[in-house]
Amino acid sequence: MGVGYSTTTTSLSSSYQQYQNDFELVIRATKDLEYLLETSFGVPSGKQIGLHDKITHVQSTEGLSRTTVQKMRYLVTLRNKLVHQHDFNELPDRVSFATSYESVEQELKQRLHERSGGGGGGDSSCIIS
Repeated sequence: MGVGYSTTTTSLSSSYQQYQNDFELVIRATKDLEYLLETSFGVPSGKQIGLHDKITHVQSTEGLSRTTVQKMRYLVTLRNKLVHQHDFNELPDRVSFATSYESVEQELKQRLHERSGGGGGGDSSCIIS
């Protein structure tokens, strides 16, 4: 309560570029990534496991593309630099950061759709012989 933002992942990606502050953009995007990994992909949660470990887990269990894994690591590395390095105070390329997140989110949601039986068009239970 109090802070006005959505914790769901639906149509969040289109709103990421609205943030003027790089810290807010990075923290919100990586929080949403972590939430998606934990709630939809069974990645362990807790303070003892970092986002890089969560990425390794989902990489091994979901067979994500190398490009998506690289983008996730890029997002988390920039997050860590912003949070932990005193002299790193802005993203080198905020558009690249936002589009990388959108791409990662899209692949993860596609995996969820495929898992739920989606994938083709129309009713997948209909068989014509």
